[in-house]
Amino acid sequence: MLNLHDLSSEFEDRKSAIINYERETSGELAWYRKALPNLDCADASLNSTLPQYSGAKLFESGVAIRRFHPATSWKNREDAISWVDGVLSGVTVGSADGSQIYPDKNYGLPIAAVQVGSVYNRHTTDREYAQETSASLITPDEFADAGVYAYGKEFVDARRFALECDALIDLMHAFDRIYLLLDGTLVPSHINALRKNIKEIYLDAMMKLLDASNETGNPIIGYVDVSVQRDVVTMMRHIYRLKETKQLFDPVLFADELNWGDRTKAFICNRDDRRGADSPSVLDTYIRYRDSIAFFYMRMGDLPSRIEFPVWAADDADEIDRIADIVRAETILRGSYPDILMLAHRNAVVTTKEHEVFYRMLSRFCREHGIVTHTGAKQGYKARESGSSSRIRVYPS
Repeated sequence: MLNLHDLSSEFEDRKSAIINYERETSGELAWYRKALPNLDCADASLNSTLPQYSGAKLFESGVAIRRFHPATSWKNREDAISWVDGVLSGVTVGSADGSQIYPDKNYGLPIAAVQVGSVYNRHTTDREYAQETSASLITPDEFADAGVYAYGKEFVDARRFALECDALIDLMHAFDRIYLLLDGTLVPSHINALRKNIKEIYLDAMMKLLDASNETGNPIIGYVDVSVQRDVVTMMRHIYRLKETKQLFDPVLFADELNWGDRTKAFICNRDDRRGADSPSVLDTYIRYRDSIAFFYMRMGDLPSRIEFPVWAADDADEIDRIADIVRAETILRGSYPDILMLAHRNAVVTTKEHEVFYRMLSRFCREHGIVTHTGAKQGYKARESGSSSRIRVYPS
């Protein structure tokens, strides 16, 4: 049970640190917002003046804030849906997502399961819509060959990401034109903190995904609902010689400048996420695609979301606006989150009850093949608490 009394005391004792953080952030925010209008006349000619790791580079010229004018004339949801129909009619949109069952040491056998669901909607009068789900195992030998702790999560997460990318690639090759949404970033900075062989799984999957997008011309759109990056903030610090900040994030910088549906101009990601001066950034490892991931921020909820895409997928302002409109339309359908992403998630998710079914399958498989497994005492206790102890044998350790 959560100790609310201690936490209440902690909030009171530490209020000065929390208040000071907010005040410092507010002060930095004021300086950066004051410089925002300067971005209206900033263009790619400034990129040559930026350092190697500048956070971002200029990509799209013109004003920094792009207003979404159609919303001003909507009187009700029917008006919004009518606009959505105009945007999505005949346009194929797809996505893929994954879920997993991690190995449980209480069962004594390092086996994981990964499920990936893909979905597409052609938005035709025939309601041409389809979804597919596939599941696969990760067996003990694969954990051993990877040299990873079998009951950790990192290897399973990496394999899940690779399978999600494979599903997206399959969709790219299935259609002449499809807009694909990935629930996450095209520049996963967190992988620089992972061990080399796991990091390579992510990089290999991402390179295959970008290669497929480049070859087919089909856009892969990374959707980051809540971003904590400061790429534009860092770029502005270099261009306008502002005070360095470790607390101000891009979405906070733009939040009060954007109404629903408004977006920023597009930038090129040039992030410094190195782990030491001698190590490469994630983008450095992209080699041929190092300067190829563009992004903008667009307000769909309380804070602007980050929308990423390869530069070849939007080589002019009209196509960037097209990507923005598709994301807006998908979000209107769901209310605050892209509908196609939610459909893919629901298609892939593994419920708690299905976790239990999986382990019953595993137990039955082991019995049928004479494989000895040992269930931990804690798992046996939890089973008795849930009234299912008759299905689990508890062995002394």
